[in-house]
Amino acid sequence: MTIEVQIITSVAPFVKSETAKKHPRLVREPLKSQDITVQFKALGRHIAKCQRKRQSVRVPAMRASDLGQVLRTLELKRAYA
Repeated sequence: MTIEVQIITSVAPFVKSETAKKHPRLVREPLKSQDITVQFKALGRHIAKCQRKRQSVRVPAMRASDLGQVLRTLELKRAYA
């Protein structure tokens, strides 16, 4: 009984090269608590309250800057809780 083995390799252009550029990560200063709008502070408090009660929360679609404000509010709530 003979077993034939074939090795299948992909063509070079379709393989991700090791020299591919990675996207640079932008490091920004954290938001100050007074820079967060009232609407996103309220949403952050609501999420934190529901998390303590172990309830699910529906987070609406928002821009990245708005989501950053909500996440910063959650960080502040955990720091002072």
